[in-house]
Amino acid sequence: MNRGIKNLRYALIIIPALIAIYVYSYADYELFTLHFLLLLLIVTLSERLSGPLQALAGGIELLYTAWLFYQYGNLMIFPAISALLYYSRLERRFVSLLFFCAHVAALNIALSGFEPLARVYINLTFLLSAYLNELLYRSGRGRDDTLFLYDELRKKHFELEEARSRLQQFASQVESTAQAEERVRIARQLHDDIGHRLIRVKMMTEAAIHTLPHSPETGMGMMSQIRDQLSASMDEMRAAVRQISYAPQLEGAYALDRLLEELGRDTGIETSYNVQGQPYPLYPSIQVVLYKNAREAITNALRHGKATAVWITLSYSGHEIVMEVGNNGARPETDPLSRVQGAGGMGLKGMDERTSLIGGTLALRLEPEFTMITRLPVYRQGG
Repeated sequence: MNRGIKNLRYALIIIPALIAIYVYSYADYELFTLHFLLLLLIVTLSERLSGPLQALAGGIELLYTAWLFYQYGNLMIFPAISALLYYSRLERRFVSLLFFCAHVAALNIALSGFEPLARVYINLTFLLSAYLNELLYRSGRGRDDTLFLYDELRKKHFELEEARSRLQQFASQVESTAQAEERVRIARQLHDDIGHRLIRVKMMTEAAIHTLPHSPETGMGMMSQIRDQLSASMDEMRAAVRQISYAPQLEGAYALDRLLEELGRDTGIETSYNVQGQPYPLYPSIQVVLYKNAREAITNALRHGKATAVWITLSYSGHEIVMEVGNNGARPETDPLSRVQGAGGMGLKGMDERTSLIGGTLALRLEPEFTMITRLPVYRQGG
């Protein structure tokens, strides 16, 4: 029971008692005061009770107010309304209804000596008060329900904000993991490809130094091979340096578009880029995986498939984003993904690990052209 109802209950007892002292003449005002002090004591104690004792206090109060009405006249209808405010707010509604019926019966017993018209007025006043009290009760319950729903929504909002914060932290961790993985891959590339090539150049240079004095033509042929090897090493070194640059990787579709643009400018092959569906912002982790998978697929197409044309198709839908990277190069006889778990296929293994890390799948299509397909689940960012 809220503070406003409690104050109203005391007002319905004290104010009519003071008015009755000046309006009516009683033989013993001390006894009248004692009766009202007992009622105030019952009201005060009932506010501190709970469970069955609370219902018992409500029953005592309604009987006592009916007796006061019998003893001191019409103004005592207001203490009866005060009791109505109390027992109507008991937890069990059927108990409240039972008390109301008993209260009406007790009041009508107290009214047995009154004129019929007065009895009608008193009953109408009590019933109207009960109706207004019910409206007040429902309004209060509606307000309490609204506050409860507001608290629940606020709680859910905080939970969603916390989940969003954890998701962003996870995306940052995925991004950092992808960067570390890329550094390891580039280090392996420098060691395996460029390092071995430079060792071969060193050995060919030593052989050329010994061959030139005795066989100039053979020595010059070896020098030409050394020049070609150095040129290829420089190209691979430039490619590795471009891969270290991390800036365009967080720009989503534009990074893929720029990737194809740079590829066409550097190699002269034919490129195309298509977007299907309505684009929307992506989390950085998704952008990183798409960019790295596309770059790896293109590198494999040029290195192993000898492709002269590559293309990327990015399809947006409500629950996932699909990237297809295709080329017109030579197709392998077997599915390369079946060898990912083996010792070879470091590039494909990295693509598969990146994709699986954020709940996606990696697949390929051999017909009509060789196409790598990356499917990633999408979680929309807030406005």
